[in-house]
Amino acid sequence: METLLRIYFDKMHWFIWIFHEPSFMAQAHEILSVESWTRQDMRKVVVTLTVAALGLKCAVQNTSPEGRRLLESISSNPQGLVEQLIGEVRLHLLDLLDDACIEAVQVTVLLGGFYIFHGSPSLAWSTIGMSVRAAYGSAIHCASDDESEDPVATEVRRRCWNHVTVADTFASQIYGRPASIDPAFSELLPLTQMDDTVIPGLGDVSENPDDNVDNGSVTALTFHWLKYKLYEIIRETLSTFRLLRPRSPMSIEDLQGLIDAVQRIDSRLKNWTKSLPSPFDKGNGIFNANDDEDVETFASPFSRFFDAQNSNAAADDPALRQLRFQAWLLQDTYNAAVVLAHRPLLEYRLSSDYRRALLPKPVADLVDRSFDVTIKAALNISKTPVMQFEHEFCLAFIFIHLFTAGVILCIPPTTHPHSSMAHEAKAGVFRIIQAAKALRSHSQIARHAEELLSDLLKQSLYREVDLAFKDDRPTESGLFVSEKGQGGLQLPDMRQASMNKSRGDTTMVDQTASTADTHGFVHPLAAGCNGPTEWTDESYLMNTDVSYLQPLDLPLDEAFGAFGQAMFNLAPDDPLNNWGWGRGFM
Repeated sequence: METLLRIYFDKMHWFIWIFHEPSFMAQAHEILSVESWTRQDMRKVVVTLTVAALGLKCAVQNTSPEGRRLLESISSNPQGLVEQLIGEVRLHLLDLLDDACIEAVQVTVLLGGFYIFHGSPSLAWSTIGMSVRAAYGSAIHCASDDESEDPVATEVRRRCWNHVTVADTFASQIYGRPASIDPAFSELLPLTQMDDTVIPGLGDVSENPDDNVDNGSVTALTFHWLKYKLYEIIRETLSTFRLLRPRSPMSIEDLQGLIDAVQRIDSRLKNWTKSLPSPFDKGNGIFNANDDEDVETFASPFSRFFDAQNSNAAADDPALRQLRFQAWLLQDTYNAAVVLAHRPLLEYRLSSDYRRALLPKPVADLVDRSFDVTIKAALNISKTPVMQFEHEFCLAFIFIHLFTAGVILCIPPTTHPHSSMAHEAKAGVFRIIQAAKALRSHSQIARHAEELLSDLLKQSLYREVDLAFKDDRPTESGLFVSEKGQGGLQLPDMRQASMNKSRGDTTMVDQTASTADTHGFVHPLAAGCNGPTEWTDESYLMNTDVSYLQPLDLPLDEAFGAFGQAMFNLAPDDPLNNWGWGRGFM
């Protein structure tokens, strides 16, 4: 049992931070050393069994020779033992909830994490909701007036509450359902440095995690506090978009309100990145996908132990290995938040409403920027070194973001065929599919991601090739305002539209005309393609008769919907199901 507990703290504690390891291990040793337990011991016994079950689950995932040997020394039927331990926990769960204790929060949090990635998604949703109720019931979100309260107990209570806010937000995000936490009671609780937060060799510690972030000191607190603050932004994003509910077709007022909301969230994300200390800052791996800078940083976090010559030393040091994982998870969560923030405008950018709209140029430019930002963030997610997480509990968490990124990256080949952007996007999807194929035996989510993304990429490539060889070429670019602003709407040819654009006279932007030059990617012709600009221009897709092709949003919706149904038991026609294109803001 103690071996399983150590595995948990090695594999999961850096990811889900709800214990104080020294005191927990001392308590577990005391519990395991007695021959029988009383009713008063139940809460300690149940939380110990839960931690042991998840530790064993982590051990089962380790298919390396060393991992197999360890597993053989533990049990001849490890998966059966996991089920037995979880079954014992479930048997006492209601009694534990009746006690209204912090162990009830810890157990339901861990069960929610177990079920969402490795068990029943329906149970996961309900169990995570139970953790919120248990947290309220045991008042762990309230400041204690008891001056004699044990500092360790205070810190554990705060760690649990802060993680509950993260788990509730994450569940709301992937299930598309309202969060359980009341916004009036969602504030984070301050954390302090303790004996289990020091990382040797990484600088001095501060008593305040905010100071820790600002002054560049890194401890075990740093990652978790940055994660808490990032999920605050994600929670605001979800709430904002659900309250907007723009009409269809979207009016210019609705669009402007959506743009304003995206810009507010964008600003908060930028401010979050400014608080990052090394090794989590941009220069060491956090890529600011929503920056206006041209420089893109894809370097690995914390270069002094991510360099090839130092990789073995990093692997041998558990603290540095965990820090490396934390840096990558922050990067993926940040870029996923960027995709989440800009996805409504991306969906609008690809909609028929956009192609019919007559937008002021500043508004059109902001919509185009969201397209670029979303693609860049998805590309960055696709560069995650997934194989390094092969034996980690958080592998499924990473593949949720990889799947979303893969779907987004299937868009450029159909909107900018044979362009530099399309080539980068296809390379990103291939990376994700290859990683999912290599790890399909480790994760159900990886298996579904491989199958769904492979089918979606085939459709994307088919459309790209078909558009390149289509004989019909656009002769009309759609509606636009005449260059002198008089005479109403006209239907000019491409050359006239190009002349008007070059003169800079038009005050409105034709959304069916080419917008390739507004993107930060190389124009298809500049990348070495031959032929008229209409062939690889986005206007070609918008104006050519492609009625024989399946609309772009249908395969996107099918891929998202199938993933949501397979992984989270979400009905395709569920109005709260965010796993769809044009129906949610995942």
